[in-house]
Amino acid sequence: MPRYAYHCDKCDNILEIVHSIKEKLEICEECTGALTRIPSETFIKFASTTRHKVGDVVNSHIEESRKELKERQQKIGAEEYK
Repeated sequence: MPRYAYHCDKCDNILEIVHSIKEKLEICEECTGALTRIPSETFIKFASTTRHKVGDVVNSHIEESRKELKERQQKIGAEEYK
């Protein structure tokens, strides 16, 4: 499961919690303050060491994956008709 970082607006704690991607924590267990999810340390390091926006990197990865999938589909289609 992924690890997420949260900041409590009330007690100013920063928590790192492992939970399902489907979950989203909203209340601090220590003080019942509101939690805000913050970027992980890995994300912050990536963003600060590159000149690319993270969204651009993700979009590029998606496009590359689509091209690779299309090539695989064409290869499989060509093999079926031999």
